[in-house]
Parts: sequence; structure tokens; C-alpha cells
Amino acid sequence: MTEEQQTEHDSDYQSLTALFIALLKSLHNDDKEETLYALSELRTDIAFKHVVKGLGISIDEAITLLENANDDNLTKHDKDLIDRLKAAILNLIDFSVCEEYQLYDEVIDIVGDSEIDFNSDDYDELLALCKKYNDQYAAIENGDIEYAGAVAALWLKMSATDYAVYWTQNDAKVRPWHMALQGYAAPRDEFPAWMIPPIEYNCRCFLEILEVPRANAKLSHIKGSAKNVTPPKQLDGVFSESLAKCGRIFSSAHSYFSVKETDKSMLAGFVTRLKEKYHVS
Repeated sequence: MTEEQQTEHDSDYQSLTALFIALLKSLHNDDKEETLYALSELRTDIAFKHVVKGLGISIDEAITLLENANDDNLTKHDKDLIDRLKAAILNLIDFSVCEEYQLYDEVIDIVGDSEIDFNSDDYDELLALCKKYNDQYAAIENGDIEYAGAVAALWLKMSATDYAVYWTQNDAKVRPWHMALQGYAAPRDEFPAWMIPPIEYNCRCFLEILEVPRANAKLSHIKGSAKNVTPPKQLDGVFSESLAKCGRIFSSAHSYFSVKETDKSMLAGFVTRLKEKYHVS
């Protein structure tokens, strides 16, 4: 992270922590669900901020596009952008609600029916849980969300006849199964969704876009351009879709989406409220 990005992340984490502490204080009263919703809402807002930044537009522009999604006068580019915005926010609402739910569920496992002593080691343990989800995990997740948006923005600039070529950063940090994919090329509409970066957490791989005249001259030198490709066994499927193709950033394979049956109704209510906020259904 740059210094500016770190400052922004720290500010977001402090805001999430304040709501988390409010949740702890309301854990055994009627305000609990509303406070958990507020925590989920803020996590959604932060995630949306990152995908919008990746797409190269402001939050105000993004909200305006979502509000006017049925406008007959929209350009094709605006319609394509709205499709990605809708796919992103629908996924990020589910993801954020379930992430904060997982944090809440771990808290319940520790606290049970007991009152929290805010001067105890148990309280420090609970704050550490918040840090795990809303600082450590979120820092990586937000980077992947923003990168998915940036790759989707690049994708919107391609034509159907353009070729996409998969490249790694070609350094010692590259995972071997990512390196094995290096040089694969295919026309835009034939390029596998699971191979559009990011394909795993902290993935730094990227696509080179080749227009047809340039592609004709260069593809013969790209070793992977003619091969069939299947997902490496190391990939767990979380990034099997791609926002570039209007898919989910985080698929249902993500562990956050595994929730208790008894809590599904509560979480569905959160999701409905957030969809209304962001003008999506």
C-alpha cells in the first residue's frame, strides 16, 4: 500500500472498529441486529468505494448510473458499465454482510450468554477478531476488489476481435501455477473467466490487450496461444468468475457464504435493505 492508501485503510478500520464495539455493547439487547446491520452497511460502502475506484469513476457517478439504469438515452459504454456496477454491488453486498456475520458468529462462540468485561483479556481477544476480519483480511480483499474493477474497466475498452494475453509479473513472488499460465492468449469472448485477474488473493497477474493487426504479428511468438487450458488444482474456485464478464468477484465457494440456517432470515433482511440503498434488485 502507498502511504495514502494505508491512511485511508486505517481510517476505514477505525470506523468499523467503533461499530464493532457498539455491537459488543448491544450483544444482549434489542439493538443487536440493527448494529450488526450498520457494521455490514459500512463494510459494503468500503468495498463499493474500492470497486468504483478500480472502474475509474467516482462514487457519485456510480450511484447516478445505478439510479438511471433504465434510461433509454444511455450510451453503450454506460450500459456496459452499469452491468458491471450491478454485478459488483450485488456480490459485494452479499460478501460484506456475510463477512461481518462471520465475525459476529465468532464473537458469539466466545461470549455466549455472558456479559462482556471491557477491561478483560476476553475483550482484547474480541478486538483481535475485529482486526483479523476488518483490517488484515479486508486489506487483501479491498485490493482484490479494486483490481477486479480495474481489469473490468480495461475489458470494456476491448472489442470482440481483440486478443487478451495472460502475463505474470515474472518475479520470485509469482506462484508456480500462475507462471504455468503465462502467455495464454484468446479472443476476448473466448478468454476463460477464471483466468481474468485476480485469479487468487493478492494476484498481481495482468492482461495484455492486442488488437487484431498487432495480434497477428505477435501471437506466433506467444507459447500458450493455441493450447487448451484448465484451472490448476491449486485454485479453490473463489475467483472462478470475473467482474469483467459481469460475474461475481467472490464466488459462492468463499467460506464467508456458509451461514447458519437460523440466521439466514436476518441476513436476507440486511441484503434487501442494502439493495434498496444501492438501487439494485
